[in-house]
Amino acid sequence: MNWKETTDSERNLKIYNEEIRDFIPQKIFDFHVHVFNEGILPKRNPGLELPGVHIKNYTISELKNDMKSIYPGKEFFAVVFGYPEYSYDSDINNKYVERNSDRKAIFPFRLVRPDEVPEKIEEEIKASNFFGIKPYLNYVTWKPPDDIEINDMIPESIMEVVNRYGLIVMLHIPRKARLADPVNQKQICDLALSFPDTKIVLAHTGRAYYLKNIVGSIERIKNLKNVYCDISMINNWEVLEYLFKHFDHKRIIYGTDIPISLCGGKSIEINDQYTYVTRYPWHLSISDDHKKLVFTSFIYEEIRAVKKAKSRLNLGMNFLEDIFYNNGMELIKSINRSFVNE
Repeated sequence: MNWKETTDSERNLKIYNEEIRDFIPQKIFDFHVHVFNEGILPKRNPGLELPGVHIKNYTISELKNDMKSIYPGKEFFAVVFGYPEYSYDSDINNKYVERNSDRKAIFPFRLVRPDEVPEKIEEEIKASNFFGIKPYLNYVTWKPPDDIEINDMIPESIMEVVNRYGLIVMLHIPRKARLADPVNQKQICDLALSFPDTKIVLAHTGRAYYLKNIVGSIERIKNLKNVYCDISMINNWEVLEYLFKHFDHKRIIYGTDIPISLCGGKSIEINDQYTYVTRYPWHLSISDDHKKLVFTSFIYEEIRAVKKAKSRLNLGMNFLEDIFYNNGMELIKSINRSFVNE
């Protein structure tokens, strides 16, 4: 089954040519991409579940090929990190990411487990040219999922290493209320203020997929100059409009959450909640069991949402160039690489 929605299909090519090609800039920097290689899965594991399919790898080579079909005629850049599933071998995944990133168009981040020895992380950061780290709540196994805190995911001893080298943290925050959770808000503020040389990127804008989650919440962190938001998998134009209006656009960064976002689907809001609607069944979604809908990719739905929000706010082309490329590249260039192999 071909699970990817790209311009290899006529209907997606039509969407791209009519709605997207002339809207997006020439250079696209995706700041949120997962890649993983053969050998990281446990034995008899079916692989990463996507709508209607399981995949056992998604390589950097495959990513590059797919991007030619997602953004035909555009230049593509990406931040890549492994897939943070507890049972996957993160060491093997990190080595793959490190060895296959050219650091010119593809920039590697290191998966970090909270129980790792900080000295090991520091050694690999120095030796391997990582630009940042990716902690994740799946690595916290000693608490119920709804009780996990940011401080559980990334202990102070690890933050000290990250801050020492002025790196980036790609932070997928926990807890049911996400960005609206006061514990999350406090700990984001504490991290930003206690580790001022660290750049913190809130994945999915703090997982604010529905409007009520961002209203009154983004204001509490908007003045933290080392906190950024990526907009990966946000298909809700109202959320993006609110973000664009209330948060410094120089700290908003395009991202997609590939490979999930290559699938046919859309994130929707229902009664102050969100869910995914997908072509094929998926444990995180409602699927089109009646086969009545025609889908495009989450990526194109995200760009459509950006387009509508931009139009409503009457934002210019400079705004698009910033969020789609300039902001991400400037953030990457701000990382001081002089310590490598010293």
